[in-house]
Amino acid sequence: MVMNGANELHRLFEAWARETPDRPAVVTRRAQLTYEVLDVRANRLARHLLNTGFDAGETVAVCISRLPDLLVAVVGVLKAGGAYTVIGPQQPTGDIGRLLERAGANTVLTYEQFRPSVDDGTGRLVVCLDTDAGLIDAHSPEPPSAPCGATAAVLFTAGTTGEARPFAAGHQRLRAAYGSWAEVFGLSPSDVHLVTAPTDTAAFTYGWIRALCSGGTLVLPEGEARPALRGLPFAGDVTVLDTDPVTAGSLLEGSVPVGLRLVAVGGERLALDEQVRLQGRLAPGARLLNVYGPVEVAGCGTWFETHQLSGPVHEPGRFCLLGRPFPGSRAEVRKGEIWLTPPGGLDGGEALPTGDAGTLREDGLLEFGGRLAHRVTVRGRTVDPHRAEAALATHPQIRESVITAVDENRLVAYVVPKALSARPGADTIRTHLTGVVPDQEIPASVVTVRALPRNRAGKIDRAVLPLPAQRAASGGVSGKGGGAEPGPEGLLYGTGCAMLVVALPLAAFLTDVFWPGSTDLTYVPAPWSWLFGGLYAAELLAFSVGLAFLFAGRPLMRRQGRSSGLTTAAHLAVVWLLVSWWPQDNFYRLAAKTDWERQAALVYVFNVPLMIAAVVVAVYVTRRPDPSATE
Repeated sequence: MVMNGANELHRLFEAWARETPDRPAVVTRRAQLTYEVLDVRANRLARHLLNTGFDAGETVAVCISRLPDLLVAVVGVLKAGGAYTVIGPQQPTGDIGRLLERAGANTVLTYEQFRPSVDDGTGRLVVCLDTDAGLIDAHSPEPPSAPCGATAAVLFTAGTTGEARPFAAGHQRLRAAYGSWAEVFGLSPSDVHLVTAPTDTAAFTYGWIRALCSGGTLVLPEGEARPALRGLPFAGDVTVLDTDPVTAGSLLEGSVPVGLRLVAVGGERLALDEQVRLQGRLAPGARLLNVYGPVEVAGCGTWFETHQLSGPVHEPGRFCLLGRPFPGSRAEVRKGEIWLTPPGGLDGGEALPTGDAGTLREDGLLEFGGRLAHRVTVRGRTVDPHRAEAALATHPQIRESVITAVDENRLVAYVVPKALSARPGADTIRTHLTGVVPDQEIPASVVTVRALPRNRAGKIDRAVLPLPAQRAASGGVSGKGGGAEPGPEGLLYGTGCAMLVVALPLAAFLTDVFWPGSTDLTYVPAPWSWLFGGLYAAELLAFSVGLAFLFAGRPLMRRQGRSSGLTTAAHLAVVWLLVSWWPQDNFYRLAAKTDWERQAALVYVFNVPLMIAAVVVAVYVTRRPDPSATE
């Protein structure tokens, strides 16, 4: 599908390049580009891409570390009629290759130093902005005339509930989202935008669109995990701060620019009490917005600021309010799950599930209720940790917390204390939660951490939370604590040992019952009889270990954090790899070599499933842990 030129996203930028060519467009600590220079450089790059046989709608990966070269590449791809995807070159080579494949990128814009990471010998076109600079600069500075595909960008989800997934964001949807942002944010060409999101996140795309499509100046903190306003160009002139909750708290603790009129906080949830606190750091009249929306709706779902409240809220730390839909969007709750309809357009209009629980309050505001994928199963019951996490947010000693399961019997709270000298223990947390949430939702253990791990999008990464220390006994989860009982690992170990003790002599006895004579070594001379005797003993031992693993292995495997389905498949595969040797070899020893019917049956009953089981185990070992799985 080819877009109408009037609907292409980059046309908004081009209009400002013609109207305000000398205005700073992109500014970093080391470089600055005006709208005219950015436009001309992007035109030449677009012409260079088209000269290589580039087709409309093709996806180009931008694998660049330096700014503002990255913006030149992004706008250049759009002008050439393609779709861009940003992939950070700092990642391991294997991860870069997987992302390139998922995005469907056959062309890569990068530097010569990163060529080995992106050129895998499959014929992918690699254009290096440094070594190919002479060829690129030789092209005309005039904008190319090229058809444009419907997709503008291939964005990746944050990956908080599994592997990051690609999503094709169309020109129509991004332009509609920009119109909604411009209306709510009150964007103007005089704005100076500070965008702190990493360049390979969807939040960065939304940030540069809001800045450059409105004629504003985009300020980027280059290569800083936690940027500081001090020393940034235009720091004192920043009017719009586009960031995540953690960075917002860090930046607003210091000297806040007098002209800062808007703070847009997206990504991770922002509790109401924190929003009120940050709002108090701003000048009178300045706004702080909690922006909510997954990648699939171009990050344009709902927005909330405190003046939308009709009155005071008791214990604001327990609530995360998502507010009202952006203009042109809709928000609804279906069976407890939030569904969003993106802003109108050719590829909009269809409600999409967010994977988040929520409620619609009487005042018309949408309230966040936690991620559905973060629910876990403990002692056979489904537990939603959001309620207990929200309750812990009101504890005077706790800055933030996460609750998850480390096995099928125990919940653990990961707590960041406000002061390391005052670390709340399990009894303190149990007392705080008793009567507030059901007993089965109260964590049995507490792990104190300095900070919760976060991914590049600023969201909490539950997959890399540290496992708690092993314990010999596990207390109850009731408000009174309960008595000591054997820990789950101890019970599983005991069960496995018991099965091993029973299964080994039983298998030896049943061998002569089911396959009489299969292990007879009377006429086999030494030392071969000893070798075969050792083989038979090993088969019996493998069968016994496999039977023990059948009863005790799966809960231990679940601790590795893989998905429930893959864990079950791998568990049964390991059991089959262990137990099948005993019956298989006994059948084979009694089958005639020319009994083709029995030989074929044995191959397909035993050998082929063994191969399948090995493949399943290989997938389990190489698959990354799933944060949504019960650990």
